[in-house]
Amino acid sequence: MSKVKVNLTSTITQKKETETFKKSADGELKTIGDITRLSYLEDGVIPVKMLLKENELLIKRGVDENNYSFMRFVPGEKEACRYVVEGRQMDLTSAANLLEFETQEDGSQKLRIEYDLFSGLYLIGNYTVTLIFT
Repeated sequence: MSKVKVNLTSTITQKKETETFKKSADGELKTIGDITRLSYLEDGVIPVKMLLKENELLIKRGVDENNYSFMRFVPGEKEACRYVVEGRQMDLTSAANLLEFETQEDGSQKLRIEYDLFSGLYLIGNYTVTLIFT
């Protein structure tokens, strides 16, 4: 695994209100063949693990089995996701509109995902997440 700096930009649109968050963290990146793994601590305390395959992204974020989220993204598909807070589970569905992973001219790598998140038929919001690893 190689050490990387993770720069995350997340834009969330819910009910016509939009907010953008920016965070950075130290992480570890490992690529074997077509599989890339990334891990880092969000805000220095919340472990985040990502597994990127061709046209599929899995993200697990959380501190224990009672407080975590698991999300799966496949472009053009609806995928089951789960949020667990204080032991209470909420099942959601993601619909990925875009999943791109590319090496930039400066040698950094960029992961971009655009998706909609649903609870049943109800649209919770639209999300755009960009991670740059240097």
